[in-house]
Amino acid sequence: MGRYQDVFTEQDERLRDFLATGRRFAAATSVEETLQLILTSAVDTSPATDLAGVLLLEGRGKITSPATTDEVVNQLDEIQAEHNEGPCVASIYDEELVVVQDFADDLERWPHFARAALDRDVHSSLSFQLFSEGKRAGSLNLFSHRKHAFGEDDRILGALFANQAGLALRGAQRVAQLDRAVASRGVIGTAKGILMERFGIGDDEAFQRLVRSSQDTNIKLVDVAQWLIDESAPKREG
Repeated sequence: MGRYQDVFTEQDERLRDFLATGRRFAAATSVEETLQLILTSAVDTSPATDLAGVLLLEGRGKITSPATTDEVVNQLDEIQAEHNEGPCVASIYDEELVVVQDFADDLERWPHFARAALDRDVHSSLSFQLFSEGKRAGSLNLFSHRKHAFGEDDRILGALFANQAGLALRGAQRVAQLDRAVASRGVIGTAKGILMERFGIGDDEAFQRLVRSSQDTNIKLVDVAQWLIDESAPKREG
């Protein structure tokens, strides 16, 4: 009876940690803070996890590794991105959950990544798809130095955690996009005002001049606008 009580107590504690993490997600104020919270919480709530990282698929199929707990994960992520293979890549593209009990069994499936993982004393992993929206996707990846480290409870709680983390990350990304959009509109508006005053032209003409400059120089519109603002600022005398 005592043995079952011990198991229940351990699981109950992990559930409490899981719920507390949800409240911390709500308080995160940036993408960077959200990513760090995801990793810290994943390691804290999963006793089997030694290393962790988040992999993101951005536009045009570019895989990035914006947050990891260790340089080893950075190295493994680079190998996955270079060779387009590994459990984290599989999770991003195809599978919501990828479980690897022993990378020695996956040398044929992922020859570059599995060998690299074993060389770095990483023997098992658990990968969860955080979100998948068109050409954008993400995965949370947990690694262990032990073989067969992740059990059924890790998969269940991990899947719940990944769903919660994915929602938090997408929310933080959307807020960041809105902030950038607002900032860009402000910069473009200031640049238009400079052109209107300098050349005595209207709002539409000023905007079209910025657009033409952007196209001619192959520089983003907001960067052209920022250059104009910087060039128009009073120069300080040394």
